[in-house]
Amino acid sequence: MGRLSKKLNRISLCKSLYYADGHFYEKYERPIFEIPFMHVEGSPQPMHFNEYLHMMILDKELSVVPQIETNISNGQPINTVKGITFETKLEANMSVFTNEEKKVLKSVAALLGGNMALETRHYSDLYQLYAQTDLYSEIVRPKYKGGGKAHLSFKAWASKVFKLNL
Repeated sequence: MGRLSKKLNRISLCKSLYYADGHFYEKYERPIFEIPFMHVEGSPQPMHFNEYLHMMILDKELSVVPQIETNISNGQPINTVKGITFETKLEANMSVFTNEEKKVLKSVAALLGGNMALETRHYSDLYQLYAQTDLYSEIVRPKYKGGGKAHLSFKAWASKVFKLNL
């Protein structure tokens, strides 16, 4: 069973949410989360993400952990903040999700596991959708005729003609 780490940086957290939501939308024609995503520097991000984080920190469900690196310069230690991670204080309450939602969340966690270098291999269409969206704009999901996502089908094997089904 795939699990995301209990410690994730902002980009890994946001991308995991985005890919789970997008993958679910492609399969079931509805999102898991009723929150639109926007393209920010380096990743898709749920709208009002900072407000949600703030509420979770106030409720002691989440803590912010600075990642500090110590280097020596001229014989003196210099501490540099390399970033932050968000650390969950609670086990995830999966009872709020349907069985289908749980399967998709677990499959995204199993495929990515916090390693966002795999995003273009496993979710190339969702990656391309957010990468092509203007910075600070909402990522709008395409509506496919009859549901599901676009795919190629063979029209004729011998002539290698493909048909794009929308």
